[in-house]
Amino acid sequence: MSAGGLEYAAGAGGLISLSLTLFRGCVQGFEIIQLAAHAGSEADNFRCKLEVEQYRLMQWAERAGLEERPMERLNWTLIWDILKQMEALLLDTQTLKKKYRLDLVPVVDTTNALAPETSASAVAPPKTGFGKLLSKLRPDFPLASSRIIHESNGSIKKLKWAVFDRTKAANLVNDIVHFNNCLHSLLDNVNQDFVASALGSVLRDIISHSNATSELEVIKQLLSSSHVATPTALASAASLKQIRLALGLGPSDNPTEQSAQRAPPEGIKIKLIQLKPHLLLRESPRLPPNERELARYRSKPILIEWKFIDRAHEKELKIRVDQLAILLANTYDASFHSLHCIGYLPKDVSYQPDDENSVCYGLVFELPISASVPARIAPAIRPLSTLFANERKPSLNERRDIALALAETVLQLHTSGWLHKGIRSDNVLYIDIGDSKWEYSSAKGPFLAGYEYARPTTAHTEAMPAIPEHEMYHHPKRQGLTRANFRRSFDLFALGCVLLEVGLWSGLSEILQRVPLELTKQGHQSKASAIKPGRVDWVGLQSAKTKLLQNDDFEKRSDLAGIAFYAGKTFQDAISLCLYADDDDPLDEDIGVQKEIVDLLRNSRY
Repeated sequence: MSAGGLEYAAGAGGLISLSLTLFRGCVQGFEIIQLAAHAGSEADNFRCKLEVEQYRLMQWAERAGLEERPMERLNWTLIWDILKQMEALLLDTQTLKKKYRLDLVPVVDTTNALAPETSASAVAPPKTGFGKLLSKLRPDFPLASSRIIHESNGSIKKLKWAVFDRTKAANLVNDIVHFNNCLHSLLDNVNQDFVASALGSVLRDIISHSNATSELEVIKQLLSSSHVATPTALASAASLKQIRLALGLGPSDNPTEQSAQRAPPEGIKIKLIQLKPHLLLRESPRLPPNERELARYRSKPILIEWKFIDRAHEKELKIRVDQLAILLANTYDASFHSLHCIGYLPKDVSYQPDDENSVCYGLVFELPISASVPARIAPAIRPLSTLFANERKPSLNERRDIALALAETVLQLHTSGWLHKGIRSDNVLYIDIGDSKWEYSSAKGPFLAGYEYARPTTAHTEAMPAIPEHEMYHHPKRQGLTRANFRRSFDLFALGCVLLEVGLWSGLSEILQRVPLELTKQGHQSKASAIKPGRVDWVGLQSAKTKLLQNDDFEKRSDLAGIAFYAGKTFQDAISLCLYADDDDPLDEDIGVQKEIVDLLRNSRY
């Protein structure tokens, strides 16, 4: 730049104007490279990473107010310098060739004439892969790119790869990531967090919708370099989704797509662990009535959850047991508030139930107990449902933490394409060991358990036993003669029921027993008075639950309006989102409500 140009740019307004021009040049450069002809899967992965970096750059520009109301307090001299270097990387084909061995040459037609430039309005969103998902989930992103190019010069060159070096391409991406990180570091903390959260949100949506292990692997690589919120949780969800696809549980019937789905994910071992019966020590040869028991394996304390299977469907459902064991063996990240599965017990050691038409398998979980705890000190399992009557009542902050842990786990499961199907308070566990007890506020937990009916979203549903206490947590569409197929919103409904219990610190049946009395005051019929003492009117409670869920009545009911008093308005809003979430498509992969619930609870202040 000439001396006169530098003098002109010395003012803040001039620097911002020049920065805007450079920003538009960067967007144009991103589009030129991404529209280049395909050069195999490596170039596809390269394009994925560039699309994410373009999204990050445009998010930064929005928060910096570059196009509308620029933040004058930002260091525009440094911003101009960073954008100038980034534009040179993206638009200078000689730099790409010399520094990165990436040779882009003009496209020519059959007459050896240069292909015409593409207008901004003609730049269509990608039709395949990562870019297609990004355009579908964030439709304003390609529209904004086209607008920026149009405001720049209205067209982009048609180029293709003549030489593509994978290693050098990775170096280019790393340099662009570096420049993007520098730009983001100039924002204040609030805006940095906003951009990181926005990127994390879009990557989570892409994980939920993606059905190719290669795309998911690219996302995991991006998480290690880009500034994004909750990177380890996203990487864990992506890994679980890869496992699901590698197990052949993707939605596609197309052989080509199935091949891409089932490609083994890098760095992940899919191994089914069948435990050795002779190393198992149980206190009783009889199955416990609640299908859950403590035992020891290799002298270490474990928890066994028994899964009963109809012999007529054993072959099919045994595969489901295998899949569950593999899934639960890979929930290492702290965002999965579940116990770690170490394998399963085959049916020949499961001490069969009295029903000769059933067999059962055992899912085995290790307990988070320190090796320093003496073996003579036995752990105790404390389901959440048993703690509501305990003398120690948790603080508002502790109740919020319980709710957040459960909501995070459901979000992770749904992101990776799994349904829980058994969310209720007796499947939320705390573990007492030694001096670590609930009464001392030091019990381990909460852990979401009860995965025996969990399944991938694309698999056929498995009938669950009709137990009135459990059906209280079921969505009304899951009750009656015409039950709808299980879907994500039904998990959310059950989660809402548990959050209602946590918020009021009372069991669901006790909460619902108050509803008929309220209905009676409003002139409705109630049979509660006709029920004998000591018995629960399950039919009446189901009716009360249906009334309870009427949208226009939720905040009017005296017992539910008390949620805001006992746990805060944010807690009440999270419960409302859970209870009223609904979708007509059981295969719908949208997780917007799940993210909103987690964000509400995570950002609440007490």
